[in-house]
Amino acid sequence: MSEVDKKITECIEEIMSYRSYAASEVDRIVNSLKKIDNFVNNFNEENVEKALKIVTGLYQEVASYSSYIPTTVNNLKFIKEWLEKAKK
Repeated sequence: MSEVDKKITECIEEIMSYRSYAASEVDRIVNSLKKIDNFVNNFNEENVEKALKIVTGLYQEVASYSSYIPTTVNNLKFIKEWLEKAKK
């Protein structure tokens, strides 16, 4: 399992703890994280672009909740930076 895979798994685990409060939002975020994981595991230039677009949107969306989901916010930042480096 790659470092990015581990980060995505950690995000999903942390986000799922809030499912009883906001099931539809949690499900949407988890689905987005799974898409990112799929794109990263099928690595090519097009998939890096797609994953970067999704992770950038998610990061912007959840950044204001960093006190509730700090691991997710930090991991999304890591994944975003990793994808930006991979893109070059």
